[in-house]
Amino acid sequence: MKSIYIFLVVLAITSCKTYQYKQWTYESEEKQIHVEITPSQSVSIPSDGSAPIAGLKPKDKVDKVITFTQVGEKFELKNGQSANFIYDGISPEETYIIYEQTLDGYILQLAYRNEKVHLSFSRLCQIYIVANPALVTTEVPQNLRYEQIIWTPRADGTWEVRIGTTERGCKSPALDDIKKLRTKTYESQIPKR
Repeated sequence: MKSIYIFLVVLAITSCKTYQYKQWTYESEEKQIHVEITPSQSVSIPSDGSAPIAGLKPKDKVDKVITFTQVGEKFELKNGQSANFIYDGISPEETYIIYEQTLDGYILQLAYRNEKVHLSFSRLCQIYIVANPALVTTEVPQNLRYEQIIWTPRADGTWEVRIGTTERGCKSPALDDIKKLRTKTYESQIPKR
């Protein structure tokens, strides 16, 4: 009976150490997340409601000028509109813009690159654009529970997050762009199984 008791104590101590180690590793990895994103100076929302096209320079003619003064601010752009960005007291190198697709445009929200983001899907084919999959949690309602959530990298360093596959009729501008970047040179450098 003593040997069983000693075995259980050793097992409990080993389990605690393993748990603490895993927790420490997770926190350590989380602190090391670094996201390379090119800061946007402008954006255009296509008339068809597809993904926003970020600009590295301000545009000459726009529908709106959006001034970001604090993280968390939200602005709305309708399909077919464009905007220039002003960062007033905010560092564009430390932040990025989350895009949330609505029925007739996008909501833009300024966020820090290394903070966690929570996405809440409400309809099939809805798109978000975020900085890093490692910092995102998602919420899917019961009526969409059998749909796939698909992550597609974008050329500017951000990620498109979409609920619903292209087979279900969902469009993915990021996927179309990625197909153009998958050259023979790129394909030859991918590790094979």
